[in-house]
Amino acid sequence: MVKNQAPPAAGSFPYPAYRKTAGSMMKSQLDMLRLKIKLWEDARFVLVDLPLDPAAANRILPGCMWLRRPYRATLFIADYVKTAFTVPYHEAALLLHVRTPFGAGVHCPWMIVDDDTAMIYGRELLGYPKKMGDFHYSEKGASLTAGLSRRGVEVVSVKARRKSAETSPAPVLGMKTFNMGGMGQYMAFNPVWLFRPHEVIHESYAAEAEVDIRHSDFDPVRGLIAEFRGPLPARLARIDILGSRVLLPVGLAGPGKFAASYELRYR
Repeated sequence: MVKNQAPPAAGSFPYPAYRKTAGSMMKSQLDMLRLKIKLWEDARFVLVDLPLDPAAANRILPGCMWLRRPYRATLFIADYVKTAFTVPYHEAALLLHVRTPFGAGVHCPWMIVDDDTAMIYGRELLGYPKKMGDFHYSEKGASLTAGLSRRGVEVVSVKARRKSAETSPAPVLGMKTFNMGGMGQYMAFNPVWLFRPHEVIHESYAAEAEVDIRHSDFDPVRGLIAEFRGPLPARLARIDILGSRVLLPVGLAGPGKFAASYELRYR
């Protein structure tokens, strides 16, 4: 105990150092909302479009979403080398291309990370159904190998080779995104949120990829994918992500969709 120290004034916070830290945290959060800081910097992605089984995909889509033709999903694996909120980490996801009354976009029914902070923020704030897994991600020259394992199964592996640079690349994540869950979720009833990540694409290359997706009882993502053969068109990209432009509740998913997507989201 420090002697001869006057008690704090009424209504003041007794720990000036913490007050400064709390103020810095509030400023950082405001800067995130204003898209003034890079939440992810120099993030590296491999992305592959896969054909969807429409019957299987429709079983897990909330009622306000319909698949876009041609039926497809984008599988990506990312290496986040620098973030504003946690340590470097990896991520993999499946994005279903959908249409809604609010426009076309993507819906994420399955996502894996290897950092618990990223998992908590993604699930609690934006409705990404994140679970923990183990990753490998390696780039050597024009070649890339990446994959993830979970509960003893290597669920996804990708081998890609970079080709020509893209002069007018399509968005990586910068599309309208419709996720269920996140803020306001209550048991089997989940709000559907609309947001749009704001990104800056530094590099994007056309690529060719060999993809292997294995069945897992805990991650039955293979059941959403139609049969495919041989090398697939792919992309390799390097981007910054500054946050999201909008965050609006636009729908509600009930117990049926909760039950249909349970294995993908929660096991």
